[in-house]
Amino acid sequence: MQITGENDVDIMLDEDGQPVSDGNGDAALVSDDDCWLQDIKNEALTEEGELFYEDEEGDESYGWSLLDFMQGEYDDFIQMEIQQRIRSKLSKREYIDAGSIQTVVVFDGHVYHIRVSFRRNDSDRPYNIDIESDGVEVIVE
Repeated sequence: MQITGENDVDIMLDEDGQPVSDGNGDAALVSDDDCWLQDIKNEALTEEGELFYEDEEGDESYGWSLLDFMQGEYDDFIQMEIQQRIRSKLSKREYIDAGSIQTVVVFDGHVYHIRVSFRRNDSDRPYNIDIESDGVEVIVE
C-alpha cells in the first residue's frame, strides 16, 4: 500500500468520503498539506484489511483499526495500545516527526475522545486531529 506523500495530489473528499465537484463537472483536487491530512483522516477511519486490494499487514497496512479497542473494557492498557497504534501508523509517513506525535485518549464512559498532535520534520507548525468513537463508528474532525 502506498500512502499519500507530502507533495501528492488527490481527489478532494467531503465529510462523507464522497468526491467534491469543482463546479465544472470534474472532481476538485487537493494538494500539499490538505492532501496528506485528508489521507491521514481517511486512514484513521479505516480498519486494517478493509481495502480489498491491500496486501500489507501490521503497521505497514492501511487503516488504524481503532474499533478494535473500543469493544472491551477501558483501562490504562487499552489507552496505551491506542496511543501506540496511532504512533506506529503515523510514524510510517516519512514527513512526520515521530518524536512530535502526542496522543491523548479520554473515555467518558460512553464515547472515546482522542486528540492527536504532531509536526512535520521540516516545520514547527502543529497539526491536530480530533477523533471520537462510541464503539460503533469512528468520527474524525
